[in-house]
Amino acid sequence: MQTCLAIDQGTHASRALLFDRHGNTLASATQEIDITRFSDGRVEQDADQLLASVEAVVERVTAGPHAPPSACGIATQRSTVLAIDADGRPLGPALGWQDVRGAAQVEALRDRERDIRRLTGLPLSPHYGASKLRWLLDRYTAGGEPPRLAPLASFLVLRLLRNHPWRVDHGNAQRTQLMDLHRLDWSPRLADWFGVPLGRLPRCAPVLDDWGSLAGTDTPVTAVCGDQNAALYSNGAAATDTVLVNLGSGAFLLRSLGTMPRPSRCQLTGVACSDARQAEYLREATVNGAGSALDWAARTWHIDELPAQLPAWLEQVGQPPVFVNTVGGLAAPWWRTDLECHFLDDGERAPLEARAVAVVESIAFLVQANLALMAQEAPLARLRVGGGLSRLDGLCQRLANLSGLTVERLDDPEATARGVAWLAAGRPTGWAGEPPPDAVFEPHPDPGLEMRYQRLYDYLQEMPPP
Repeated sequence: MQTCLAIDQGTHASRALLFDRHGNTLASATQEIDITRFSDGRVEQDADQLLASVEAVVERVTAGPHAPPSACGIATQRSTVLAIDADGRPLGPALGWQDVRGAAQVEALRDRERDIRRLTGLPLSPHYGASKLRWLLDRYTAGGEPPRLAPLASFLVLRLLRNHPWRVDHGNAQRTQLMDLHRLDWSPRLADWFGVPLGRLPRCAPVLDDWGSLAGTDTPVTAVCGDQNAALYSNGAAATDTVLVNLGSGAFLLRSLGTMPRPSRCQLTGVACSDARQAEYLREATVNGAGSALDWAARTWHIDELPAQLPAWLEQVGQPPVFVNTVGGLAAPWWRTDLECHFLDDGERAPLEARAVAVVESIAFLVQANLALMAQEAPLARLRVGGGLSRLDGLCQRLANLSGLTVERLDDPEATARGVAWLAAGRPTGWAGEPPPDAVFEPHPDPGLEMRYQRLYDYLQEMPPP
């Protein structure tokens, strides 16, 4: 029986799963990894630990009684980068996707923002790889040869595959903000603006390709992509009328659009999948302050066991204040880093439980602002939500009420792995796909919630430019 191995290297853990040819899980293994956050916006991970964790979970999964995998797919966290030497050894930590140490260089490029967005499909932001790659170049070039500059996906395939390919897939290449989205290759103009030499970057390659074989095996790697992109395909071919909302530390909204869409001034255009002939594109939006906003609230207001208290508070609090959630910077659709978190009116005097509920509602408001833009582009039929924050019924119900759409909560931690396995297996029909929704939330009228959302939306729309 044919089997497919999926490697899912995420922010907090590495996972390996073995699927049969129908998409059923045969075996799985998980290993948590460390992450270090500094108060000045630096976010780092030990690159050797990342690699070792992947090797460990693959070994555990493939050591079982099942047939050797006939294909393998690799999905990685996006916008995480590192510097390596000529032999592929890390010269220092990997800089996480949330790392913003390159913010000063990004601000110096504001006059080129329109051109950068047109070329890349991305807003100018230090969260993407380019400014971090420039920092790594400066840090590890000391009179000798500059280091290799590696998106995380390229580092992993270099070290995990026996042919040691120096390549990066189109999806992860785009998240460096150095790839021309239209040509699906590195842009000399972008490289010049960011000061990153193209000769130190891996070669761009399709998501679906012959990448080589896993070291010590005959298992071919046939798909490499970003983790969020892979989750689009957890149920097989992605529906264009559905938005996937991953509610974790940040919130990511992804929608498959098929062919290259018109550019968006406020949201992201990305590569969902590609092969040697064509590419499939997606629309994406990012909300930085999701779970991280609740972490901020717990620290700032000294709330013990906030996750345990939130479900009851979301039921009990009827009219919370309006919170301007700029934790991690205000991302889509406003893209501002100059605003501090605050309440409108005198919300800071509200009871603790009301302020906590206001933070939860602010997450729903920022998600809804992006859903409204996506709905203008083409009608939406449903939302699929996952991630840790989706366990809050009160948040899911508010999303349904605001959007007017049915919200399906997926209790599927395997979505990324299932999606990259489907791609690696050749996009077969008859794939088992995701399990049934854990819960379904139908929209109901909620005038108070809608009024609070409109207040926040109008406030942010009317803010003078920075």
